[in-house]
Amino acid sequence: MKTFLVVSLIALAVVALAQREPVNLLDYKSITYKVNFEGRSALTMLQVEKKAEGYEVNYTVKFTVQDEIDYEYFSAPYLYIMLSYVNNPGFLPFFQAIDVDRPATVSVYGAKIVYEGDERVGKYTGKRFSLYTDNQKVFSWVMGKDAELVLKFEVTDQDYSVELVDFRK
Repeated sequence: MKTFLVVSLIALAVVALAQREPVNLLDYKSITYKVNFEGRSALTMLQVEKKAEGYEVNYTVKFTVQDEIDYEYFSAPYLYIMLSYVNNPGFLPFFQAIDVDRPATVSVYGAKIVYEGDERVGKYTGKRFSLYTDNQKVFSWVMGKDAELVLKFEVTDQDYSVELVDFRK
């Protein structure tokens, strides 16, 4: 019993030290992502400026229209889908369970995270991982050492992907 307790405490300490902290978007001056959603493409930019009373945040979306602007252009959740996965406390253990330095397949809460190789996203290079539940791919993401931000994110059963274009700290 003592051995089990000691091993458990060591394992918990290793996991706690290895976990990545959630990204605070207020630490960035600007973040730009290209979002592809249902055949549409948009550039989204988040700009943050520290003020005496707090932070001033500007979120812009830039897209090209062929014929006319319809309601969907304004209602499309361009960056929200990715942020709702990446910052969702329910998914955070999956992102924290991986080690970018030593990628491997990991099982977490009955799901499986599979390392699928290196991938270049714009000017950044990272490691591609996919989350599987019941042998079905749910979503994939690319993480790198150049940025603590997600470099790329794709939802498998939707026509949705996001790629990091640039950022400034």
